Parts: sequence; C-alpha cells; structure tokens
Amino acid sequence: MLERWFVLALLATTLFALGSFFGKIASDSDIPFRVYFFEGMGTITVLCMIILLKRNEIFSGFALNIPALLMGLSWGIGTVLFIIVLKDAKLSVIVPLTGLYPAITVILAFVFLGERLGVREVAGVSLAVVSAVLLAK
Repeated sequence: MLERWFVLALLATTLFALGSFFGKIASDSDIPFRVYFFEGMGTITVLCMIILLKRNEIFSGFALNIPALLMGLSWGIGTVLFIIVLKDAKLSVIVPLTGLYPAITVILAFVFLGERLGVREVAGVSLAVVSAVLLAK
C-alpha cells in the first residue's frame, strides 16, 4: 500500500500540472495580469475555505511566520513571471525549465539547512537537470 505522503505528493504534482496546462490555455486568449487575477481568485477561494474549516487552529496562538510569508511572495512573483512567459513560449519548454526549481531547492537545503544527500538523491537531481536541459533545447 502506498504511503499517505506519496499519494498526496502525486495529487499535488497532478494539480500543478493541470494548473500549468490551464494557465497556457488562459494565456493564449488573455493578458498575463488578468490571467494572474483569476489565478489569484482561485487561490483566495482555497484560502477562504481553509480559514473557514481550520480557523481555530490558524488563529490560536497566532504569530507572524516570516518564512511562510516569503514563501507566498516567492510563489506569487514566480507565478506572475510564469504566466508572462506562457504567452510567448511553448508549454513543453517552460515546464521542464521551471521544473528545475526542486533541484535548486535541494541545493539550498544542502547549503543552508545542512541536509545530506545520498547517492540516489544526487543521481535524481542530476537526471532532473539533464532532462530539463534536453527538453528545453
């Protein structure tokens, strides 16, 4: 039986893929900033649902979480740039290129968080970089 985290990771990956696919379709017929407006509306809808369902957990012992805020800003600005690029480039090139972000994250975790990489992790990141380069050429 598959572990819960693995199933959720596959679901998240599928949803990210669908988001990119729908983003390309939206960008083909609209301006990037309006596409981001509607993408943001979808995000706000999810946020409101979470607040309604988990408000007691969220607001109990509330404190500002700077890394989480920086995460949101990074994803938000990255998403705007991704949408702008969708207008002018092929999805089959953009996604592998932007898909390198996990490799960069692994390097940041190695350098700043002291995470150690095994042979399989190094091989996996290396193959991801190679595949993105091949697909983007």
